[in-house]
Amino acid sequence: MISRRSLLVPAVAGPLAACGFEPLYGRFDNRSLTDELARIKIDMIPNRSGQLLRNFLLDGLSPRGQPDRPAHVLTVELIEPRPQDLGVARDDSIVRYGYATTAVFKLADSSGRVVLQGQASSVSSYEVTNSEFATVAGRNNARDRVLEEIAHDVKAQLAAHFRTRRPPPR
Repeated sequence: MISRRSLLVPAVAGPLAACGFEPLYGRFDNRSLTDELARIKIDMIPNRSGQLLRNFLLDGLSPRGQPDRPAHVLTVELIEPRPQDLGVARDDSIVRYGYATTAVFKLADSSGRVVLQGQASSVSSYEVTNSEFATVAGRNNARDRVLEEIAHDVKAQLAAHFRTRRPPPR
């Protein structure tokens, strides 16, 4: 007996192949987009949040380490406003904070010419509890989630940049 799932795959894959759909991270001209991203040097980003964002970017772009001869350099400015009050209890104490961060980035080629500028933002929240440790842990967790999401967004923007500037496959 043929399952519905086995009928669904060809039904979806056929029209996608006909419309010119191509995977973002596929191979083109004997190079992959992953190889292109791994050739980006990521400059240092100030403060603890900058360290964390840079580590997330390193994990996503060049998990085998920084390139010896980078083709591009990524610089990032991190904008972290103070956490905002989201929840207030009846006694006017704050019970929830919002944590928002924006990263403004520039990608320059080996000659220093900026080839891409962009930004990525994310928002999270954390609860204020009676335990100072739990509140600090919640704030750090919210920060980590925001920075990881920003790193994924920056990687997607870089991948789209490299993918769209390539000549179409033959």
